[in-house]
Amino acid sequence: MANQQENKEKTQTSPKKHYSKRGLSFNSMLALIAYIGIGCIALALILALIFKGNSHLPQAFNAVGQVIAYIICMILAYTWVKSHKQIAWIVCYVIFVVTIVVLFILTI
Repeated sequence: MANQQENKEKTQTSPKKHYSKRGLSFNSMLALIAYIGIGCIALALILALIFKGNSHLPQAFNAVGQVIAYIICMILAYTWVKSHKQIAWIVCYVIFVVTIVVLFILTI
């Protein structure tokens, strides 16, 4: 009986694994992409400081970081909209995403 209780406590206190049997889970994949995005933005800021605006390289890394951030926000917003399943949320989501994509492309 005591052995079963110890096993139960161990399974309850053990940290959840972020990996599924098929590889990375959805949340782990988003976290990895977010990590890459903040790395791009940090590198862009460092390069901007080094080159003091005389290079297009910081702008390129900044654009990549922004795109990654936008994509992650869109994916997370989609999962929220999908769980609420109301037509108003879906219509607003589509309008927001199209606006962001079109305006981002036009301002590059």
